[in-house]
Amino acid sequence: MANFGVQIFSEDLLGSFEHYKKAFKATQIFLAKGSQDEPIHLEMDVLGNNIAIAPLLPKDIKKGNVVVLCVKFENEEDLWMAYNVLKEDGRADELKSYPWSALEGYVTDKFGITWCIGI
Repeated sequence: MANFGVQIFSEDLLGSFEHYKKAFKATQIFLAKGSQDEPIHLEMDVLGNNIAIAPLLPKDIKKGNVVVLCVKFENEEDLWMAYNVLKEDGRADELKSYPWSALEGYVTDKFGITWCIGI
């Protein structure tokens, strides 16, 4: 059986991690550094999911529009915390009620990553 992982790209690897740490209480699992001691790969746990961050975009990937990351929260308090942090210097739809979710919406964070967050 293979493991499934997600990788996002950000020119500000450590800044991205700090942002997601604040939004999701993410924890750092691994940090690789290059020959100049610069961060080149970071892995974090986001609500039990392993997400990697790399600083450079492969030339054929367009920043932020390849994948939408969906996170379902167990309570509204955590949902609103993530929503408010992610929308800082980004853009966000209003959270709404849907037949499949009591509260849900899309947020594109300041790093260009689009998140679908809900309960």
